[in-house]
Amino acid sequence: MSLVSALQIPYREDRTGFWGEQTSTLNWCEEDYNITYFCAEAVNTATNLVFMWLGFKGLRNVITYSHDSVFILAFLGYMVVGLGSMAFHASLKYSMQLADELPMIYTVCIMSYIAFSFGKSPKVKASVAVALAGIACFITVYYLYAKDPVFHQVAYGILTLSSTIRGFYVTEVDVQSALRKRVPAEADQRMCQIRTLAVSGILMFLGGFFLWNMDNLFCHHLVRARNQIQLPWSIVLEGHGWWHILTGLAYHLILWRVWVNTCLNGKEQEFMLDWTPLRSIPQVLVREIESQAIAAQQQIGLVRTQLASKQREVRLAQLTRAEISTLPTDTPIYEGVGKMCASALFLFVSLPVPALQDKLGSQMKDMETEIESLGKRLHYLETTAKNSQEHIEKMLGGRS
Repeated sequence: MSLVSALQIPYREDRTGFWGEQTSTLNWCEEDYNITYFCAEAVNTATNLVFMWLGFKGLRNVITYSHDSVFILAFLGYMVVGLGSMAFHASLKYSMQLADELPMIYTVCIMSYIAFSFGKSPKVKASVAVALAGIACFITVYYLYAKDPVFHQVAYGILTLSSTIRGFYVTEVDVQSALRKRVPAEADQRMCQIRTLAVSGILMFLGGFFLWNMDNLFCHHLVRARNQIQLPWSIVLEGHGWWHILTGLAYHLILWRVWVNTCLNGKEQEFMLDWTPLRSIPQVLVREIESQAIAAQQQIGLVRTQLASKQREVRLAQLTRAEISTLPTDTPIYEGVGKMCASALFLFVSLPVPALQDKLGSQMKDMETEIESLGKRLHYLETTAKNSQEHIEKMLGGRS
């Protein structure tokens, strides 16, 4: 028996559920209550957790690093969409369907406001806000009246497309121009980062849209295949669940706009885009902490070199003192003083053994005091470097 067949779990045969009959105008390819009595579409519900995770990360990032406050609304809207979708797929109730679909409209209106109002006068910003609020109200009222899911999907698509096109225009015209003026040596690299972030978000969104449509078109075949494969392996064939995951990862598009605004605000030198494509979730982080950590490491290296040098000098003084202590006290010892010059190398002065011992002792005390001071500075720098590294790791903790 293979591992796959050994771990197969059959679906529930009883399809009655906690929430009762469906009242929503939509139902998806995932069979109702086939996994648990308490959740109509368990996979479609669980996959919305990606919105909670990434929304929290984005919200924390905006607040921690004081990005434009409008992004707080954007990430809150993003999280509300995830919560509404969870409630809808768990219950298949019409009221919860609205809690899923209407926040999608409101959130994309917020992103449209960001795209069309940045850098404009207060009067223009107010006009854009009023216009988008009017559009959102019209879509809401008409959708409540018509109950036509296609209308909602088309409206959402148009708003998303318009804000994305505007975002690309701002990126290619305004951001590129600003970067070439302020940081010409880094402009190409930064533009490549911005474009890659935007294209990654769009491809994820389109990939999710494709899988959602495949789920609808081939639902009958997918249901049959899932019942043959059984849980947990059959979960990978839930196309609408992949739509949730990939559109959740289209969070890249919000971060794209955060990074665009950062550059338009002239703060591209103060922040860095922390992101390895396909391997991590992007974040816009302050560069200052990274700079502090690098500077601390450089200082640590310098202080360690100075400390090692002083310790060698102390050891040499100790050896010299030990050697002359074996000599009779009236032994003349010559000490070289002065500087090397063209006519003579050194001027030698005769010192009695006790005087030289006292002088060496005084020098050793001075060096030990300096070593103690360097040790304290080294401890301070190592603590600073450790704190900076912990801060960086904490900031990057969202990768895991």
